[in-house]
Amino acid sequence: MGQDILFLPISGPRGASSRYRVFQFLPWLTEAGITHAVHLPPDSPGSGIQRLVKALRERRAIAGMAHESRSVFVQKRLLPVTQVDALAAARPLAFDFDDAIFTSPSGERSRVAQRRVEERLKHVLATAKIVIAGNRYLCDYANQFARRVVHLPTVIDHTRYPAKAHAETPKIVIGWIGHSVNHPYLLDMSEILQELAKRWKIRLLVVSDRDLAIPGVQVENRRWSEATEVRDILDMDIGIMPMPDDPWSRGKCGFKAIQYMAAGIPVVCAAVGANIEIVRDRIDGFCAGSEAQWRDGLAALIADVNLRQQIGTAARARIQANYSLENAAPQLIDTLSALCEMP
Repeated sequence: MGQDILFLPISGPRGASSRYRVFQFLPWLTEAGITHAVHLPPDSPGSGIQRLVKALRERRAIAGMAHESRSVFVQKRLLPVTQVDALAAARPLAFDFDDAIFTSPSGERSRVAQRRVEERLKHVLATAKIVIAGNRYLCDYANQFARRVVHLPTVIDHTRYPAKAHAETPKIVIGWIGHSVNHPYLLDMSEILQELAKRWKIRLLVVSDRDLAIPGVQVENRRWSEATEVRDILDMDIGIMPMPDDPWSRGKCGFKAIQYMAAGIPVVCAAVGANIEIVRDRIDGFCAGSEAQWRDGLAALIADVNLRQQIGTAARARIQANYSLENAAPQLIDTLSALCEMP
């Protein structure tokens, strides 16, 4: 038999979900003596007959690699029901997810597409020997169908993040990092940011794949890259994570907050989903459930450099203790070791 685990991630390491749920753990697995192979999905599924031929070849390739492995780990890929059954019949199967993939950000799926997603998700949750979920909300959903659910938060290598040394500055930098698909959440804060800009000298730093503008607010746009994201975060004095309270957002794993906090950047985040568990309000960040709480939290941090340092220091300690790769890797190693031993 070739290796202990065959990983089937939803993307390569450039995709954030796969990078933090699979690829960052691989060196730890190797050090623990757990051998592995990774098979990425095809870049393009094609169309028509070509699509069918590619799908058949892909399915055969996965089946062959699974045959050479002791177990299979599917990361957020919703494979056809018959393929899941074939994999589970051959090898112990684990399924990992870190998003509320049973819904969508704006409910734009057709009824047919939504039915297919729900069918595939419920089936793999019920079929897998172990389901690994990124937050408690996802665990609760999985527990309706799965036989065993493990809570494994999305974590980071905190050693990549130096500690921010907060100091008096002529202009306070409020930062946001993320994909442009989430720009509407940031634009929803326009009025609050405009009010703050009238009271204090602030700059909004947006690290993303597209530019964003808010009238009345000085905005600096930077393009995201893995090579510069830590440096960009360290240029922030305060990090923000706005999002609505809906099923999709409740499935998020608070990754922006975790990144800010790892660098000692005080965060003000929406009191939604995993954020409430990650950020202890007014201890290592601010959880805002109303516009008034957003204004008050941001105003307090803008006005007081000592508070920024105090909250930032507590936030960094929180991440190191509870959301670091160093602490999560042994848990995943134990889980996958158990998977390999299952019949």
